[in-house]
Amino acid sequence: MVAADAAQQLDSLDPETRGEAAIIVAAAGCVDQEPRLLELAKDPSPVTSHRATIALGLLATPQAITFLEGILRTIEGRTSDQGVVAAFALGLVPTDRVDTSVARTLTLFEHGSWKRQHDIFISLLIGMTRQPERAEQRALQQLLEDEANRAADSRALLLQLLLPIAQNHDERELRRILRRGSELERLAVVNWMAARPPAENKPWLDDLVRIAKRGDGPKLRSAALLALTRYRHLPALEIAAHALQSSSPAECSQALAAMMAIGGASTHGALEQHLLNEREPLRIQALMTGFLAPPSKELVEHAIEIATNPKMPIATRAAAAELVGRRDKKRAAPLLRDLFRIATDPQVLTLLARALRRAEDSPTALSRLMGRPISLTKHADRWQALLAAGHGEAQRQVLTVLKDGKSSDDDVRTAVKAWRRAMILNSAGSFAPERLANYLK
Repeated sequence: MVAADAAQQLDSLDPETRGEAAIIVAAAGCVDQEPRLLELAKDPSPVTSHRATIALGLLATPQAITFLEGILRTIEGRTSDQGVVAAFALGLVPTDRVDTSVARTLTLFEHGSWKRQHDIFISLLIGMTRQPERAEQRALQQLLEDEANRAADSRALLLQLLLPIAQNHDERELRRILRRGSELERLAVVNWMAARPPAENKPWLDDLVRIAKRGDGPKLRSAALLALTRYRHLPALEIAAHALQSSSPAECSQALAAMMAIGGASTHGALEQHLLNEREPLRIQALMTGFLAPPSKELVEHAIEIATNPKMPIATRAAAAELVGRRDKKRAAPLLRDLFRIATDPQVLTLLARALRRAEDSPTALSRLMGRPISLTKHADRWQALLAAGHGEAQRQVLTVLKDGKSSDDDVRTAVKAWRRAMILNSAGSFAPERLANYLK
């Protein structure tokens, strides 16, 4: 239904609305709109044309793929702004539809300056990571082995794509990366190890233990600890106990998960006591988020105190309210509603909206949730959070705005953008070049 109404906005006078509508229509598979989307990809306004180019990757028709591949065929195209979004879009095309277009495009990057082509190459790889079971192993391997390609981010993305599909792995090269590679390369390898069947990591336990103890950066240490946890490696308990004191929320949360998984139910009481004694807000947040065992009555009461403490950061209060919901949904719901009204961070709002959806038998009416009758067009981040949580009234407001011929340009733009961010593409990820990220804000 939203796609049909969004299609009416493909001719909007507002450039951003045209582009956002193109993404919605393409994601819904509206192939009858292919001619119009191809026109919009050539729109005089980059605000429209670049979003429409991304839309062609989601549409993934043969003509759309040919258009994207054509942009990237020349060095000029592989250094242009539209080349950045075209590369991302080509990477988004499902593997069963892309044939050899991506493989052909990958080989072109061996010609020309790696530095000048960097953003386009990264954008293509980022798009490819969103489609499983890639079929471009040979091209990816050649690019990884190219000594001129030294950028840590591109090598990390190549490893992320290549390791799951490679039939054989060079153990000497993997060990070299784990010991002397960049932090991003090592993180790619360790994340892959954490995701594969745990038994395959037996020859790598010593390396994983070393990284979990002394690896550069909490992300790398957390990934190594996750791999050890899935293996149920008993020495990881000592590493996890030390990591509970980390200043990194992610590392602290992974440490808690490791102790619960490896130590079992016998550790729950001690871990609860540790959480009750913790006073640092970021660690409280991490521990509350990671404590997935049924909480005791004492821990629930403690979480309620934190959730209602105005001196605590809003993210910490949100994590506490969510924990309450795992045992007592009736008491959690008003806490979550109150926090949703005052939170401003998009990630926290989404966490609260989803937790509230789980805590309620039926979604709270918007007028009650927000404390007054309200139009979500003036609250874009809250609208997006509610859409992501499947709130029916938030979805109906999108349709109402799109159907109402009297809606302002600002309201329509807000509606299509909130839908795209909540339901289709929210961001291009941490590796994304600024030229790509700007069109998916």
